[in-house]
Amino acid sequence: MKIGLLIIGSEVLDGKITDLNTKLLADFLRPYHLEINESMVARDQKASIKEALKTLFEKNDVIITTGGLGPTKDDITKETIASFLDRTIEYSEASQKVCEENYQRFGRPFPGKEHGYCYLPQNFIPLNNNTGFAPGLFTSHQDKLLFSAPGVPREFKSLLEEHLIELISSKMDKSRVMDTVIIRTRGIPEEKIFGEVVPDLWEKLEQYGEVSSLPILMGVDIGVKILAKNLDEMAAKVQAVHHIIETSALKPNVWHYGPETLEEKIVVLANQKKIKFGFAESATGGLCSHRITNISGSSQCFMGSVICYDEKIKEHILGVKAKTLEECTAVSHECAKEMAQGLRDRFSLDIAISITGFAGPGGGNDKFPVGSVCIGQSLRGKETSSQDYLFKGDRELLKQRFAQAALHALLTEVENFA
Repeated sequence: MKIGLLIIGSEVLDGKITDLNTKLLADFLRPYHLEINESMVARDQKASIKEALKTLFEKNDVIITTGGLGPTKDDITKETIASFLDRTIEYSEASQKVCEENYQRFGRPFPGKEHGYCYLPQNFIPLNNNTGFAPGLFTSHQDKLLFSAPGVPREFKSLLEEHLIELISSKMDKSRVMDTVIIRTRGIPEEKIFGEVVPDLWEKLEQYGEVSSLPILMGVDIGVKILAKNLDEMAAKVQAVHHIIETSALKPNVWHYGPETLEEKIVVLANQKKIKFGFAESATGGLCSHRITNISGSSQCFMGSVICYDEKIKEHILGVKAKTLEECTAVSHECAKEMAQGLRDRFSLDIAISITGFAGPGGGNDKFPVGSVCIGQSLRGKETSSQDYLFKGDRELLKQRFAQAALHALLTEVENFA
């Protein structure tokens, strides 16, 4: 089954918002052994939408659209789809019922029968929307299936989870399964992986599926898309891919198998081990805390942080010695260790991570130039330590790299924690 996605919204093409729905759909489809065959973006213009629909209907079995279902004048998705399919717009009692339930859920009065949400293209089914007001839409056309959802990511995700698989199950190919093995690495560029460390890795992995390589922040994600006739064959191929990696010189750089993010892995593992951790953040300004608290379940393991940007906060809140700040400066191993130790003592943590560095463009010195960061680690029952790193990039990128290095340091400590 081929699935095409159409993102409708001039805001995406104008750079006002970032498309999140392509990733949401890809992540949703993966456990069902499905993937996006093609994705397109169209402006809020009838001609643009129709041209994209024409292309997607020619190449795909299921077409999914997001965006343009709201109540404003630029929300023209329904009318354009109706015109494209040569259908009329008509009142739908079923849609009014769905809308009334949506409004009631949010404690708001429904405007009434004349509201645009009550009118759908002919022979469309309205879909309940648990997180918004506009109903989703579904229909079939010439043996193709069309699923339309609002563009707001949380609403799109909710509609996918509640409706999509049931609606497209008739198109699902039961004769094969598909999965992608994702090998997440750190600390080594892709040209070195495939050029020096394991020169024949691509060819070895290619025996089992389509190989891809994606450079990410401070690492590389290697993917192997595998097709199999059944789950047993899939399991055997996945095991073979894992064996290739585990017996290669790349193994020390592999930190995870799977699509999970660094912060997701930290939270899951910390909760399993009942570890309590926190951050003392200077150069990252709360970025580590932000990433961790984006993950469901983080409240069980993440106790909090101190954003100690000013030296007075380091001294008076975390207990960094004035002498340390004067003689060693705020960006030093001594300061990083005292920050971590002070946080762990005050928050009663198992693990405390501190981050202090120069994100530039100003600052820096001979010992620690711009791009330098010291990451302190204080663990219950162990001696507090600090590591320094030197990265390249502008201020925003350096903050991201500082946070990534700190989270990798935390993951290592969580993995080794007994």
